[in-house]
Amino acid sequence: MASLISRVHAPRLFVAHGTLDLIDLDTFEDVPLDYAANGLVSARENYAAVVCATEGGDVDVTAELWDGPPTLHLDDWQDAAEISFTWTTTRVCVGPGEEDPEDAPQLALPGPGAYRLLAHGRHRDDGDVRGEGDPVETYLLQLWPAPLAGPVTHKAVSRFGASLRGEDAEPKGQVPSWFTEKTSGYGPDHPAHGG
Repeated sequence: MASLISRVHAPRLFVAHGTLDLIDLDTFEDVPLDYAANGLVSARENYAAVVCATEGGDVDVTAELWDGPPTLHLDDWQDAAEISFTWTTTRVCVGPGEEDPEDAPQLALPGPGAYRLLAHGRHRDDGDVRGEGDPVETYLLQLWPAPLAGPVTHKAVSRFGASLRGEDAEPKGQVPSWFTEKTSGYGPDHPAHGG
């Protein structure tokens, strides 16, 4: 069974340009990524990113480093996908802002090499149920050293993710119960809007 090595949590991390970036500030090159495969996450050497529905605003993010694949828990998430990438340094900055990027949460890696990233996301659609004042989107990012392997989509039920995949918005996996709860504040495109 895998063990958690370290965790950072930022309940109000500002993202700009619609992505939650995982970078090393010393090696980052701004090259666009393609999110069409899973509608959630993509990577290249020394750069991984989650595409957010929020173009610019706060998200709630937790990033974890594991010594092996963590146990998969999908019940509370809309979307979850795994990808591989290579890292040539020993730190990952999570979502560094344009102002004071050195203040971004950071994970220290055991060393350069191949890594696996399991990204989870929820509240990616307009009108999802959430508490007043909560960030619009929530993400859990889990990394661990692992040989390069093909991408895996574990769950894909957000309409936002489906739009990036170029698919009809049919869910893949079990939809969380809160996804169809009837409360106020739904946008007109949400299945529980009721209007």
